[in-house]
Amino acid sequence: MKIVSHVMKKQIFRAMIIGGFVGLLGVAIFLGVLQASTQLPLKKNGSEVANNQSQTETIPTAGETTNTSNASMFYASQAGVYSNFESASSFVAEYPALKESAIVQVDDKFYVWTSMVTEESQLKFLQDPATFKKAFSVSGESCKEPTLAELPTALADKNAAKLNFKENGKDSTLPEDWQSIGAAASTISNDINIIRLHVFAHYQSKNTCLQVKF
Repeated sequence: MKIVSHVMKKQIFRAMIIGGFVGLLGVAIFLGVLQASTQLPLKKNGSEVANNQSQTETIPTAGETTNTSNASMFYASQAGVYSNFESASSFVAEYPALKESAIVQVDDKFYVWTSMVTEESQLKFLQDPATFKKAFSVSGESCKEPTLAELPTALADKNAAKLNFKENGKDSTLPEDWQSIGAAASTISNDINIIRLHVFAHYQSKNTCLQVKF
């Protein structure tokens, strides 16, 4: 009987070991399947997030300029902005300090500017009425006429060589009436930044291809 009991104990012990091993193996397989099932959605979601980020980076924001390589930067001393020309004109008439100013229309707004410079440090501000800085770019890319397309570059000339209207020399790269318009602007003021403003205002008002961006 002792021999039978001893054999049975060995069998029971062996069954317990095998049962424990099988149980651990089953748990391991279950965990492996569970992990694999959770990894798949994570990879899918991660791919969707990456795609969304990529799409967000390629969507241009409202008012963004897509090509400014040929645009010239300027700064204006601005006294006010109005929804119509009449209101802007009435405002200018109220202040003697604005007698040399110009009204520039951009889209549906009318801006009262007192000067137009190529560097921010050149700006001069008025006290009555108070003026402030207005940065903008001018592009002639849409102009079919080469001389009009050249205007922003001529106006942005740091040395203002092309804004010397006292000489009668003709520049074939600029509009035919460039000298006469500049001479007329020179009667308004001797300040090159005011002359630049009036020359720009003249051509910009007659040529919609000269695009202004703020």
